[in-house]
Amino acid sequence: MHSLDFVDNFGFLPFRRKQVKANRRGRPGLRPHLSLRFNFGDSILDFHVDSSKGSDFQDPSSYYNFFNLITHAHSDHYGQNNMNNSNAVASVETANILRVLTGKEFKGRCFSVGDSIKLDGIKIKTYPTEHIFGSSAFLIKSDSRILITGDVKDYSKLPKCDVLITEATYGNSDHIFEEEVEKLIECAKNSVFGVYPVGKAQRTAKILIENGFDVCGEDKISNLCSIFDIEVKNLDAEDGDVTLVSPRNVYQYAGRKFILTAQKFYRVPRIVISDHLDFIGILEMIDHCNPEHVIFYHGSPSKSLIDEISDEKKVSLLKDLEKLPG
Repeated sequence: MHSLDFVDNFGFLPFRRKQVKANRRGRPGLRPHLSLRFNFGDSILDFHVDSSKGSDFQDPSSYYNFFNLITHAHSDHYGQNNMNNSNAVASVETANILRVLTGKEFKGRCFSVGDSIKLDGIKIKTYPTEHIFGSSAFLIKSDSRILITGDVKDYSKLPKCDVLITEATYGNSDHIFEEEVEKLIECAKNSVFGVYPVGKAQRTAKILIENGFDVCGEDKISNLCSIFDIEVKNLDAEDGDVTLVSPRNVYQYAGRKFILTAQKFYRVPRIVISDHLDFIGILEMIDHCNPEHVIFYHGSPSKSLIDEISDEKKVSLLKDLEKLPG
């Protein structure tokens, strides 16, 4: 479906924002992810999803405003310059994680996941996705119900919608997996686990501590865990039963080590612990939310995934969407 067809069918325009500056190859670039435009007579309102700060574009014939919706605190989602963006919107937990990561205070608007908020007259309800601490989906209630999920681990609390804007990190039929939490616990003693410092480290540490292990980790990991009262000892100061480090650093350690991931490209043995839905989970989420139309705005949906969905629903990819200045 072309972007303009969304205006007629659902009351909003999904589009990609063009970069003002050319990229390194001298071509006009595109800002990450997508934006949604609502037009109310002389009033224009844009929602930029997990993207860089909204532009200062002004149409003299229209009242224009924008908000940046931040689904979670991973670096490919919170966008450039949004720490100082008063129009950025994020959960309290996301703002706290970003404060520790950047050393800056978040200047935008915060909410608790599950809250309802109103932005320029549009009602938005937030929902947990359990991807990482503070990750949130946004249900925009306008002419239609538009659900923006960000990355998803658990879809069970997500609502029905007309348009689902979601991810496909594991959008290939090769990516079907079961988590190996029992293996994680069995292998923990005297092991080094490679974990993403934001999100997976906190979840892993919580599981290990609840099962009686003393956990130590790199500074970044211990600092982020402390936000959520998860006690991870500093790696340089104390020894623990199990050590958590960034995946790129795990190769520096001798002895038994694992990467906690569903990805298959690491040389170190892996234990399947994922913060995403697998291929089957994506399909089940779509059935659960029951949209008329699905937009994949992040990840790489395969032809097999699109074919599975398009028998009953319409599907759009970022490449299908209008490209506008901004």
